[in-house]
Amino acid sequence: MSAPQPDRPQMPDSFGLRDPQYEFKPLRWADVIRRVAEAPNYWVATVRPSGRPHSVPVWGVWDEEAFCFLTDRKSLTAKNLAHNPASEVHLENGEDVVMLFGDFEPANLTQTVLDAFHRKYDMPPVATEFAAYRLHHHKVIAWGSADFPSNATRWRF
Repeated sequence: MSAPQPDRPQMPDSFGLRDPQYEFKPLRWADVIRRVAEAPNYWVATVRPSGRPHSVPVWGVWDEEAFCFLTDRKSLTAKNLAHNPASEVHLENGEDVVMLFGDFEPANLTQTVLDAFHRKYDMPPVATEFAAYRLHHHKVIAWGSADFPSNATRWRF
């Protein structure tokens, strides 16, 4: 996959993105992917059938151009995704922000994905009750607080 074209995210003027003193210095896509791949923990936000949000911390991996995570098939997260796949994934780090927006779909629990989880988390074998999900992101927004708002960057897919 070639690197997508960066642009400025839409934010209220009070954030300073349109202020000429903050020249746009987009983040590199490869650096954002590295942040996602190396992060130890993530927040996955799903939508309950009632419309209320539901967020949970998860472990995850970056595999073949997509974020993947595992959860029990009977979990509220899995039930929410069966009802509505629209989701967000955020890194837990508030200094080097990455937010992925898209739709999760059930994924095959391949040996490649399992090996990635085992390498990253040194976790025991995954139970058969677990399901894998892969995010088809349609937008990613990222920035680093050290150079915000100059480096606030959006990619669309």
